[in-house]
Amino acid sequence: MNKQEMALEYIKCFCTGDIGGIEPLLAADLKFRGPFYSSDSAEEYLASLRNDPPERCGYKVLSMTESDDSLAVFYDYEKPQGIIQIAQLFKFENQHITEMLLVFDGKGFD
Repeated sequence: MNKQEMALEYIKCFCTGDIGGIEPLLAADLKFRGPFYSSDSAEEYLASLRNDPPERCGYKVLSMTESDDSLAVFYDYEKPQGIIQIAQLFKFENQHITEMLLVFDGKGFD
């Protein structure tokens, strides 16, 4: 898979609640940073998703910007109570996601 395919597969799996589909995309030493949570390993990140699974939702990609080792995806996260715009930066190495930075306005989750 190329960077775009991996990032879009991650988003699709997240939005459908397919945590098992996310696991093979991640490097063991994944660094995740978001507004509500941070982790320093894929194991820790996946455990957090299993403990508090993502709500099933839709999504619509607005834009993707790619560089040598990263890809930024801007998308609408479509929940039943409304749409939240998300920016997510993915970094890659050896066909795995090594870092994710998730940015959104948290008040959309009130």
